[in-house]
Amino acid sequence: MEDINLDTRKINLINWISSIEDADIIDKMEKLKKEKTDWWDTLKSEDKQAIEEGIAQLDRGEFLSHSQVRENIKEKFNF
Repeated sequence: MEDINLDTRKINLINWISSIEDADIIDKMEKLKKEKTDWWDTLKSEDKQAIEEGIAQLDRGEFLSHSQVRENIKEKFNF
């Protein structure tokens, strides 16, 4: 979206919502509001640990650049 600020976007949504006449759309929007679940809470503990370890590795500078990964793949698969 362009440089429209958050408040303007909210107002645009409010105006659009207030004009909706279709009950099915309102029902879906209400369902969406109730489903406000954080994806992190849906992960298994092993997955959370793996993500946290990956972030820690990145913080320590332990990662490969995109070009390094491409080079490793070329070497491994003789491309």
